[in-house]
Amino acid sequence: MLTTFIGLPLDQLDTPLLVADLDALDRNIALMAAATKERGVNWRPHAKANKSPAVAHRELAAGAIGITCAKLGEAEVFAAAGINDILIANQVVGPIKARRLAALATFCDVMVAVDSIENARELDAAAAQVGSRPRVLIEVDSGMGRAGVAPGDASVALARQVQELSSLRFAGVMAWEGHAVAIAEAGPRTAAIQEAVERLSSTADAIRAAGIPVPIVSCGGTGTFLEVSGAAGVTEVQAGGGIFGDGFYRGLDVPVEPALSLIVTVTSRPTPRRIIFDAGRKTVDPSNVAPAPVGIEGVVSVALSAEHGSIKLDRDLETPRVGDRLMLQIGYSDQAIHLHENLYIAREGRLVAIWPTLTRGRLQ
Repeated sequence: MLTTFIGLPLDQLDTPLLVADLDALDRNIALMAAATKERGVNWRPHAKANKSPAVAHRELAAGAIGITCAKLGEAEVFAAAGINDILIANQVVGPIKARRLAALATFCDVMVAVDSIENARELDAAAAQVGSRPRVLIEVDSGMGRAGVAPGDASVALARQVQELSSLRFAGVMAWEGHAVAIAEAGPRTAAIQEAVERLSSTADAIRAAGIPVPIVSCGGTGTFLEVSGAAGVTEVQAGGGIFGDGFYRGLDVPVEPALSLIVTVTSRPTPRRIIFDAGRKTVDPSNVAPAPVGIEGVVSVALSAEHGSIKLDRDLETPRVGDRLMLQIGYSDQAIHLHENLYIAREGRLVAIWPTLTRGRLQ
């Protein structure tokens, strides 16, 4: 059993090994919890990256009011693990999913995003059949150009229609200003974030002016949470991936530290300027930000095929040798954790826990 490995030094475990440093993880969780609290908003961290109820319970203990999920299947697993307040920041569409959501709402205070009255009516009918009353947020397109109702009048009209449905509880509005994260320069990025939040908060005000309460205004990811959590009108922030201190988020100047790494074994040294290791795209997806080797000088590039990793160097190095171990800092946790059955949790170089990634593959 895997639990027999608890207490062993990490160098006695086989590779590839996805490791979260518990102290660094806790410091990142504490930082994000404190930053949102200081700005007067609630923290509802997204769980699409961590895939682990154990992580979510740690966030709740630090002050999170609930969690955010991408998929209904994820929410079902987290609810079964005892987490009650869950936002599915996505549309749940179709009769099968509508029945599942209605059933979930019988024992979990779940809420879901809607951006059409047809979908809202479908969810309402399913909830009426089982006697539940899930909450709904109207998703507003604040500038990303993906899902969502247009800000202003269109959102007000949908809010009025949803308010009339007897088996749904209208709870507010949400958006994701993800388009701003791609802006490289800090000044224009901040301006785009502020503009997006203004679209969302002014829509919430317009709905209130129509006589409909809007208790929740939800938005923000790790790349925007510092600006969003201080913005007028926002009540909660969904930032979650930053708890692992990804290279992606640190590149956006989010003040988190690396907490997630991949330990690999050198399997070949074909030339003094090339290192081959035992992990490829089936272990970590480099398409967003490639993993970064720790302690290797002169790295030109890191390339991954299906089962092999290759580090190209700008100089001749005798080490590491075949059989040596390397640590790679994860570039983007969303594209690593879902490939692994477990997160191996370490403190001071020893394994202290193994946390199953129970929502991996929960795509429905």
